[in-house]
Amino acid sequence: KQWYQRRVRSSGINAEYGEIALHYDQSLNDQLEDMMAQQKDDLAPDAEPVPIADFLQDAIKTSLELQLPYYDRWAEALALCIDPNVAPKATSQFAHLIDDIWFYAGDKSTDFNWYTRRATVAAVYGLTELFMLQDTSPGYSETWAFLNRRVTDLAALGENRVELEKQLESAGDLMKATFIIARNMLGQK
Repeated sequence: KQWYQRRVRSSGINAEYGEIALHYDQSLNDQLEDMMAQQKDDLAPDAEPVPIADFLQDAIKTSLELQLPYYDRWAEALALCIDPNVAPKATSQFAHLIDDIWFYAGDKSTDFNWYTRRATVAAVYGLTELFMLQDTSPGYSETWAFLNRRVTDLAALGENRVELEKQLESAGDLMKATFIIARNMLGQK
C-alpha cells in the first residue's frame, strides 16, 4: 500500500513537471511552424519546390536544433512525458508537429498515404531524437548523419511501395520499441 501511495504522489509531481515540459515543447513546435510558414511565404510562386526528402530532413533537424538550449534536461522531459497523466497530450503535440511538417512539405494526400507518411516521419523523428540524446560528436554531426541515412532510407522506400507497405506493418512495433528504449535509457519502469 505504501508503494502505491508514493507512486500516486510522484505521478502528480511528474504530471506537473510534465506540463512544464509540454509547454516548452509546444513553444518550440510553434517556432518551427512559424519558420516553415515563412519559408513557404518566401518561396517565389514560379520557383521549384524544395524536394520533399530535403524538406523533411531540414524540418526534423531544425526542430531538434531548437531543443539544444534545453538538451541537458531533455531526457528528463521525455521521461516525464511518458507519465500516464501527460502522455495523451504529449502524443497529441507530437502528432501535430509531424502533421505540420507534412503540411508545409506540400502533402495533400487524403487516402491511406496520409497515415503512412506521418507514421514513417514520426518514426524517423523519434529515432533521431533518441540517437541525439546519446550523441557526443562535435555539433551532433553523428546525429545529422543518422538523420540523413534515415531520410535516404525513406526516399528509397517511397520508390518501392510494396516494400513500404511491409515496413509500415512493423511501424507500430518500431514505435513501441522506441518508447521502451527511451524508458530504459531514462531509468523509467
